[in-house]
Amino acid sequence: MSISIRWRLVLMYVLMVVIVMMVSGTMIVLLVRSNEMESVQESIQLAVEAIKTTAFEDVNIDDIEDIKLKLSDVYEKYAALYKGKRVFLLDRTSRVVLPLSDAEKGLSFPTHQVMGAIEDGQRETYDKNRRLPGDDRKYIGYAENIKDSNGRVVYVVYVLGETTSVTNSIEKTIMVIISAAAVAILIAIVLGFIFSDFLTKPITALTVKARDMARGQLDKPIKVYANDEIGQLTKNFNRMAKSLKETLNEITSEKNKLEIVFKHMTDGILVFDKVGVMIHSNPASIDMLRLDKQISFQEVFNPYLEVSYNELKNMVQEETILHVIIVEHRYYSVYFAKFLDQHNEAVGLICVIQDITEHKKLEEMQKEFVANVSHELRTPLTTIKSYTETLLEGALEEHDIAVRFLDVINHESDRMTTLVQDLLELSKLDNKQIKFAMNDINLENILEDSINKYRIHSEKKNQSLIYHKPDNAFRTIGDVNRIEQVIKNIISNAVKYSPEGAIIEIDVEDQNKYIKVSVTDNGMGISKDDLKRIFERFYRVDKARSREMGGTGLGLAIAKEIMECHGGKILVDSEVGVGTTFELYFLKKQS
Repeated sequence: MSISIRWRLVLMYVLMVVIVMMVSGTMIVLLVRSNEMESVQESIQLAVEAIKTTAFEDVNIDDIEDIKLKLSDVYEKYAALYKGKRVFLLDRTSRVVLPLSDAEKGLSFPTHQVMGAIEDGQRETYDKNRRLPGDDRKYIGYAENIKDSNGRVVYVVYVLGETTSVTNSIEKTIMVIISAAAVAILIAIVLGFIFSDFLTKPITALTVKARDMARGQLDKPIKVYANDEIGQLTKNFNRMAKSLKETLNEITSEKNKLEIVFKHMTDGILVFDKVGVMIHSNPASIDMLRLDKQISFQEVFNPYLEVSYNELKNMVQEETILHVIIVEHRYYSVYFAKFLDQHNEAVGLICVIQDITEHKKLEEMQKEFVANVSHELRTPLTTIKSYTETLLEGALEEHDIAVRFLDVINHESDRMTTLVQDLLELSKLDNKQIKFAMNDINLENILEDSINKYRIHSEKKNQSLIYHKPDNAFRTIGDVNRIEQVIKNIISNAVKYSPEGAIIEIDVEDQNKYIKVSVTDNGMGISKDDLKRIFERFYRVDKARSREMGGTGLGLAIAKEIMECHGGKILVDSEVGVGTTFELYFLKKQS
């Protein structure tokens, strides 16, 4: 059980008072006793001297009765002096010569005082604590000898003074001292509480403030009661609290920033302690790895990595380690790095997870793009080379064959030219190098021109090209040539890839801030798997048929880029065996 400083101070004050009272009381008692004893000693000494000088003047020493009368006169004359005293006349053998009662008969006082008086020697002390038979009182004794004319010791006057007064005085003094001590202790307790309260109040305030600081409450400063050491401590404590608050605010601010960054990072972050238990994770990592709780390293990465946590920790030194994992058809790069404590010792691993699925897809698309370009160029080049070699080997002499071969070479050259031009156009669109001549455009005019251009082609295939002309003219802002290029590409595809007798319908609708142009056919349709990739470069639903019709596989990719550059969009909906609908959304010109 701990004792508070306040009680310690009070107890210290009380202890100090007790010690002082005990020391001073002892000294006072000793002084009173000494004074009282000196008074008794002087009194019995005067009593002896009075008898010696009065009772034994002009008296026959051998006449006991005369001596007795003289002594009675002395007792009567100096009654006050002999009050509380016992006087004995002793012979040389220390026996009582004049007993006053039967009890005194035969008494003998062979004390050092008496014997010294008989022997007429030096006596430095008194007889103390003497008791008489049948008397419990204590006495102090003093003796003087009586000599005859020849100088021989005949009698000894022995006076015993009662010390009860001394004892009473000492007891009274002790009672006074005890009473004073009790009053002093009470005063010490009261003053101790007052002074301790004055001293401990700021300390208590510091204690409460320290407890509040431990709970994070740093706003209220402590009142300074004085400019002493405790006051200086209080001021320094207030300054410390203020500085701590500022530091905590900065730390909290930085922590909040980091938490926001940590929470909204697109990369996943996982942190594992030294035994491989997950201690931190952000939402991105939970979503990427499909985690539903904080689990161990082995539970997270066992399905993807053939390495244990301890092995990985030993592998990670100064640099990070990269692994690529696949989770539900998505690719993730996983970087591992160790983090250190204040002693530069590794206490765990930090794992950074990046979704590289799009990067992987881009790589695949680039590979496929290069392969497609190579293939698209190789086919016409092979045709041109083989036909050219045939002509050089003698086919030039045969006019009909030469004309047919040159026609094929010319056609393949046109295909390569178209392909290169489309590639250059896509490259410029990707790099934002094409400058569009933005003007006010009447979509109705462009639609009618495009429909009229491909109506002849559709009639050759016995197709119905139906245009549902809107009641109102719709206008947009854009590059007329590029918009016409997109519309012609969509109508051209509908005519090319729809079978004979197909119906192709073109509609225009007002869609709030957009103008929607729909091109619908009832051709063979496009499967859902092909529909996802319809706008990819060089992608063809029916490669052989598309190449046969002169398509490069870049038209829809170019159309999509042009629509997006104009703030619009292009969508497609199709069902195999039912038909396909392309929807072009142009931004409506605001009046």
